[in-house]
Amino acid sequence: MAAVVSPELRTDEAPAPLPIVRGPRATRRRPRRFTHRWTRHGVHVAVALGVVYLIWGSTYLAIEVAIGSMPPMLMLSARFFLAGGVLFLVAVRRGDRAGDRVTVRHIGQSVLTGGTMLVAGAGLLAIAQSSISSGLTALLGATVPLFLALFARGVFGERLSRRAWFGLLIGLIGIGLMVDPAGGQLGAILLALVASAAWAAGSLRSRVVDAPSRPMVAASLEMLGASVLFLILAGLRRELNGFDVTAVPASAWVAFAYLVVAGSMVAYSAYSWLTRNAGTQLVSTFAYINPVVAVTLGWALLGESIGLRTLVSGAVILVSVVLLISGRPGEPVPAQLTSGGDVFIGVARWRRVRSRVGRLPRAARLYVDPGVRQYRRVGNEPSIGGVAEPEGHR
Repeated sequence: MAAVVSPELRTDEAPAPLPIVRGPRATRRRPRRFTHRWTRHGVHVAVALGVVYLIWGSTYLAIEVAIGSMPPMLMLSARFFLAGGVLFLVAVRRGDRAGDRVTVRHIGQSVLTGGTMLVAGAGLLAIAQSSISSGLTALLGATVPLFLALFARGVFGERLSRRAWFGLLIGLIGIGLMVDPAGGQLGAILLALVASAAWAAGSLRSRVVDAPSRPMVAASLEMLGASVLFLILAGLRRELNGFDVTAVPASAWVAFAYLVVAGSMVAYSAYSWLTRNAGTQLVSTFAYINPVVAVTLGWALLGESIGLRTLVSGAVILVSVVLLISGRPGEPVPAQLTSGGDVFIGVARWRRVRSRVGRLPRAARLYVDPGVRQYRRVGNEPSIGGVAEPEGHR
């Protein structure tokens, strides 16, 4: 017969639960959110955005005036030599001077990147602009995000969202609408599109090659390298023969000085500051605001006509740019095609891209060398979703 144990003598029962004392909730560190209220910081962001919008939108107008009296390759050579030299003298004295010294390899890679971005990009765009209006050139230059998405899918194997795919489709339709078979501008339009593709390819290349980690130092070296290549092209094109400096009007010199000081130094510095102090989506709005500014200034100051075809196709292209940028959140968008800088905004998913590119055959690795640093620090690089920063990022 089993012994009966009274409830008071049982010791194998679980103890009563202790009262829960609710203290302060543990707070997780959330990623920094940029709020742009009308504080001093918000005013600085608004001013910097205004500078980028207005100056980069007006560089197409300045190029139109400058190349009307100056040989295009010679003008670009002098522009990037002056802008790159000044930026280098200022930027090389700042930041991590001991740990980020400029090497011979840096210079060689900068020449290659500058040749892809500036010579094949800005140079071809200037040649195309000698045949088409500044507003139309700006709209074609706005297709850079389209080529970035194409390269991301075709070269890096990145999966695009439905919105990004729709943006690509809309962008191709807009380019098709812009081409007038009877207008005699097909060659110039194709040249401008090749320039946009070269700018996108060079921008991607600048992110993965061995180059100075300080953005302004890297960009200044690319400008200086491109200036040498532009000078060689000017000699091959015989632009130096018969060129009379004294015959250049004052308006062309003003436009040239504006491109050097405002386009390549002031606006680029403001954009570089924005990449570290503002959100990605906000700064990326320059990609579709600048063409509007360029078309408006070309119509108001140069008397360029804006036909119905240009309005419709331009609107379609700008819609595609909005869809591409919003459909690829966090992906980088390079600086404007006429700026000379290569700084990206935002943080690309380079860890995933690197793993996919690493599986490609060596012949298909157009931009990524697994043995070099995979990321250039621009200042606004928090970890994404708790994932550690890619190698070379720190």
